[in-house]
Amino acid sequence: MIFRKIAYLIALICLTHTVSAQTNMISSGSDMINFLNTDLDYIKNKDARYSKIEGSPYLDESFQTGSISYKKVKYVGLDLRFNPFEGYFEFQTEQGIRFLNPRVTRVDTVWVGDDTYLYVHYITGKATKQTFMKAVHTGPTRVLLHNEIVLVQAEEATGYEAFKPARFEKLAESIYMGEEGNPAKEFKGKKSLEEIFPEQHAVLAKYVKSEKLKLKKVEDVIRLCKYRDSLH
Repeated sequence: MIFRKIAYLIALICLTHTVSAQTNMISSGSDMINFLNTDLDYIKNKDARYSKIEGSPYLDESFQTGSISYKKVKYVGLDLRFNPFEGYFEFQTEQGIRFLNPRVTRVDTVWVGDDTYLYVHYITGKATKQTFMKAVHTGPTRVLLHNEIVLVQAEEATGYEAFKPARFEKLAESIYMGEEGNPAKEFKGKKSLEEIFPEQHAVLAKYVKSEKLKLKKVEDVIRLCKYRDSLH
């Protein structure tokens, strides 16, 4: 009898572990809809609005295979694309295109192709906002690339200029830096070091000078951040 109880408990533990392992990774877009807050009608209405605007709100209009992480559950094998204008990712299912509203469904990480996107707080002017940024260095000091697309309103014709319809315009890619848990700040060159890292800016400035870093390339910024990580 005792051996039967032990065998039953072992079997129950194995079953529980198997179910738990399965629920930690979901590979179907249809199953995602049962777990996440998504909206198909919004996408349809959005398409009608976008048809009146020139250009594209997407970083890349094509869908790419990727994954997302939400509440410690990883959803894999998804067809995803990033909409920087709206600040969310869309995914394609048998029912149509859905979107992940980051204000409702707090997805923390998205993997698309070889790229990793993090949903981060960042400071712009006097405001703190949130959006997805591409992570190019994820040590204690994070380096993030911010892709922003804005809507330029239509411009009426004048005596000198023809009418210009409303259009999406991609801004220059910007670099943000910071530590996990703190809002990221835009890096605009050597002068930004004192604002972003006030306690270490002298040491970092000295390293920049000794290594002759121009800090105009992302590679140089990553190199600087790796040096800062080595100081911890």
